[in-house]
Amino acid sequence: MALEGVNNYCHSAYDWSAAEDNPSIMGIEMGEETDTTYQVVFRSYTGALVNFYVDKTSGTTRMEEYVPALNIKEETGTINLYDYLDKNGTLP
Repeated sequence: MALEGVNNYCHSAYDWSAAEDNPSIMGIEMGEETDTTYQVVFRSYTGALVNFYVDKTSGTTRMEEYVPALNIKEETGTINLYDYLDKNGTLP
């Protein structure tokens, strides 16, 4: 559900038109997992990475953007993962 919710969020929040001809330049994948958190990583066509840290209990998701070319890392907000899932695990 973490991957599905972040995928739904990213498709609503980011412009995917740059990936229409070349889908491999953008993507979403699972990252590391701890006892309390799932990490989901969004890779933008610009080279930026947005790490989503999903709390396994509450669904509260902290976002952190990292721009490797500039070595810049910053917190970019939070979302509630459940706002991007319905009871069947799809976009509401």
